[in-house]
Amino acid sequence: MLAEQTTVISVGVVRNAAGQVLIIRRQLPESGKGEATLCWAFPGGKVRKEEKAEQAVEREILEETGYAVQALRQLNLRLHPEFTRIIRYFLCALVQEQPQQEPQEPEEIAEIRWVNPAELRQLFTSNLDERVSKELGLSL
Repeated sequence: MLAEQTTVISVGVVRNAAGQVLIIRRQLPESGKGEATLCWAFPGGKVRKEEKAEQAVEREILEETGYAVQALRQLNLRLHPEFTRIIRYFLCALVQEQPQQEPQEPEEIAEIRWVNPAELRQLFTSNLDERVSKELGLSL
């Protein structure tokens, strides 16, 4: 259980020119504490031993969505209150508005979607990070 509690996940908050946010729907939802279910999420994944957190988020977003991004800055680092994961949230910029390749993880990702930030409250069934909410202009 200790290894699971210390798993570090880097996720990216990516906006397009229209101000929409990139999110993914997982093939298999993950259950957390209480009624929390992780179905829709920001793209990202585990940090490998040989890479920095910024490199991990860039790699994971490319693999999951096909979009190339550049990590600009870390928004927050927290132990997620509903899942036993340490999450690093990065603000990321698109390298280009169009995908650079086909997604590489269809077994993990059921859908890739651009949404208006206000839609996150309806789609995300888990706790939305305060600093991410503020960055996206959402009221707490």
